[in-house]
Amino acid sequence: MNTKEKILYPLTLLFFVTFYLPSATQTFNGIVTGQMAAYALFFYSWKEKWAVLKERKHIGAMVLFMLLVFGSLLISENQDRGWRYLDTRLALIYLPISVGLIQTRTVFRNKVLLGFSVITTIACIVMLAWAIDRSGYFAKPELLYNDSLTELIERQSIYISLLVTLAIFIYGYHIFYVAQTRWQKGLMITGIVFLYLISYLLASRNMMVVLYASTIGFLGYYMWQRRQYVQGAALLVVLLLGIASVFYFFPKTANRFKELTYTKFEYQNMGQESHYNMEVREDQWNGANFRLAAWNCGWELFTRNPLIGVDLGDKRDALYKMYEEKDFRFALEQGKSVHSNYLDILYSMGIIGFVVFLAGWVLLPLWYAWTYRDGLAILVIVTFALAMVTEIYFDRTIGGMAIGFFIPFILSDKRKRQP
Repeated sequence: MNTKEKILYPLTLLFFVTFYLPSATQTFNGIVTGQMAAYALFFYSWKEKWAVLKERKHIGAMVLFMLLVFGSLLISENQDRGWRYLDTRLALIYLPISVGLIQTRTVFRNKVLLGFSVITTIACIVMLAWAIDRSGYFAKPELLYNDSLTELIERQSIYISLLVTLAIFIYGYHIFYVAQTRWQKGLMITGIVFLYLISYLLASRNMMVVLYASTIGFLGYYMWQRRQYVQGAALLVVLLLGIASVFYFFPKTANRFKELTYTKFEYQNMGQESHYNMEVREDQWNGANFRLAAWNCGWELFTRNPLIGVDLGDKRDALYKMYEEKDFRFALEQGKSVHSNYLDILYSMGIIGFVVFLAGWVLLPLWYAWTYRDGLAILVIVTFALAMVTEIYFDRTIGGMAIGFFIPFILSDKRKRQP
């Protein structure tokens, strides 16, 4: 690594550590993130950054989206809530214009990403050890699942599941496409197996489907590209046996998938909310039927305010009024959001904000990654795009920071015209 990279590297690793620290370390997290972003901001001269910006069209679209966010805030009636929403979205501008406008070497990018996977693995080891001890060494196995597993770091499991999925993809990329010694590959394979278990325990259906589908798809591609049919088939069999074994020894996550068989809903239903540690029944609200009900509300709000939406600061009030209109008492009493990043932007910022968001954070980055045939970058961007279907990542600081860092950074080694 050159001198600049030697400074940026530890700052970036410390930034990754903040993903797994509880709220008590908020001040430390802010200092670390600020130092990393500030150093990246001055990594190159402004002239060089301007040259990079002209090529990386997605960065310009990201900045434009945040300008629209700020504009939506200014015309909101509920300014106080709007500023709180802006706070969780600030990473969507200061990270793209800092880490998104640096020119890294691919070897440095890969080293940083591998550091993220290692930090994620260590954090998951600590969380699992804490959860096992808290469960009385499996006397209360329900404490090993979902949000109970991540309670130590005060994060919702869905966000950690996304980070675990990215870590697995990065390990896999290094095993197959980056030169490694045998013992390094062995450690990475061990890390992948462990993180597969953690992913299952975190019980995020969306990320589990993405992870399993991507793995099976890659194994099929590997067999076809390398003509390694026997090796690829063997890996697939091992994967399926591993998944079956985990479902057998840790059966509670299966309840998360049973919910998908109960998708009908009535807004007036005040049934109990389904949980992985209870019997799943038709009269309950669950992650599937609730989202369908909330998505209908979000879509109807958008159709009533299609151009610029209901404004950022007023989005919660508008959604709750819709819940009242539908007599959706369960959602009101539980304080539920619309549970989709896309619908949240559609009904709060209208089609204008949505198109700019989609261009800056999904379509243009995907096109840029495809232009350079960067499979890892494509997979990371698609993973974030799919994750945002079922959760509002921009309403959480960790969601904004994860998306704000990874999508710009994973493309930071791409450049046609060198400075």
